[in-house]
Amino acid sequence: MRVFLTASLACAAFLGLPATAAAQSADEYITVSGSICKATAPGNPDFVTKAIGSRNESTTGVFAICPLNLDPTPSNGGAISAIFAALNSLDGASHDVRCTAVIGSLVRSIPPTYSTKTVTVDTDPDSGVVAWTAADFGGVPGAGILGSAWTTVTCLLPPQTGIALLYAKYKQDAPPPQ
Repeated sequence: MRVFLTASLACAAFLGLPATAAAQSADEYITVSGSICKATAPGNPDFVTKAIGSRNESTTGVFAICPLNLDPTPSNGGAISAIFAALNSLDGASHDVRCTAVIGSLVRSIPPTYSTKTVTVDTDPDSGVVAWTAADFGGVPGAGILGSAWTTVTCLLPPQTGIALLYAKYKQDAPPPQ
């Protein structure tokens, strides 16, 4: 995304537009592969990590935890405004996947906050995206997610489902996460 932002600034300069207008129009995303996820019960041979994510290839459900290492001071000076997990079906069938996002603050007196959602995944790659915003953590809709300096997503993966990737969107001109 930083390449996009740099290209936007270059185009703005070429067209004679103010650089700040181009910089303010682009959102910044931090993305990690689902291969970062781990089964909460170590040693499960049916929880497989691949370059394209993590997969539950078993016949039973598996809890997987995924740390989303976020930059607390993104280059645009914003705050995290949304957290996403992209899930998939390995066998083409519909599966309900329950995921919990946890946010935590660098200020130790602020306790972690949890939000659980369920999404149905099937053969449509867009069907399995679950999203959390500030409103899911008791914040103001459309604002940055306060206390999101560290974030994890834990999912109960039914058989034949997986986590492809996780990503976070940064809100422009908002204070960085605490």
